Amino acid sequence: MTAMTADFRLLSLLGMVASGRTYSATELAAHFGVTPRSIRRDITSLRQLGYVIESTPGAAGGYRAHSRTVLPPLQLEAGEALAIALGLALLNGAGLGTSNADSATAKLREMLPAVMREMIGDISTAVSVLAGHEPGVDMTSVMTTASAITSRSVLTFTHMKRKPADSSRATAMERRVEPVQLVVLGAHWYLYAWDLTRSDWRVFRLDRMTQVHETTFAFSPRDHPDAEAAVSSAVTTDAYRHTVILDVDATVAETKAWFPTRTATITKTDDGARIEFGVEDLGWAAVITAATPVECRVIQPPELLDALRDLGERAGKMSGRPK
Repeated sequence: MTAMTADFRLLSLLGMVASGRTYSATELAAHFGVTPRSIRRDITSLRQLGYVIESTPGAAGGYRAHSRTVLPPLQLEAGEALAIALGLALLNGAGLGTSNADSATAKLREMLPAVMREMIGDISTAVSVLAGHEPGVDMTSVMTTASAITSRSVLTFTHMKRKPADSSRATAMERRVEPVQLVVLGAHWYLYAWDLTRSDWRVFRLDRMTQVHETTFAFSPRDHPDAEAAVSSAVTTDAYRHTVILDVDATVAETKAWFPTRTATITKTDDGARIEFGVEDLGWAAVITAATPVECRVIQPPELLDALRDLGERAGKMSGRPK
């Protein structure tokens, strides 16, 4: 028996015992055309590689992997390996790479033909992030948070609170939450969670979270508002002094071209679309409103109408229009 045949048998054996069924040494030996002694040696080899394989004695005994999640090394077709390597390259290019992503990319490149290997190298250097536009999100924090959401475990972290407009210092606070959903909006990752200290729903930006830890304390799911809508509202309106609501004579798709969803919440109305966004200065809101290329109506705040009149007077003076 050649070494290649033995290696193939080892991988196939691992796949069988990881299926959830218990196989006897006799069954496995008959399947592979070897002796039970060879099967026992193969099981020993797999255990030495780190796979946890249970053995039960008796007539009905046999071998089974400790968990059905144990898989042999993936046998990927070239297209599948290319798709994975492409995803890893784009992950690194987006500033979200890790040492694990680097090592996985290196291993995958070895699986590809020379032409595809060169293509992956080209992709890795073709994507970059401008200085100051890095996501700033640690992938370990993303994975820990996602794990806590899936397992419904309490999550703890330190959160750097947004600096008030009249302060030059941000404050760090310890948080203990029941995580519900990760939402990506614009260039940022957000966590929607029930804050156990505040007894309320809260939105946290992941790049302001440090010391993220998944605890062993499980929680029962609560009824909650739509996470995406809550994050959108928190980002576009709740964090600002003024909330502006406009109704426009345009479709939602058309409106999104003028008001990206990372800056405004856009919903459909009977006659068009409704735009909600937050601003610190109503003067700036007047500029945005005046620049809207279709008919629009100010729903709130009424003070925006005064700001629009002031803007009109300023524009008249700057254009030299006679009084």
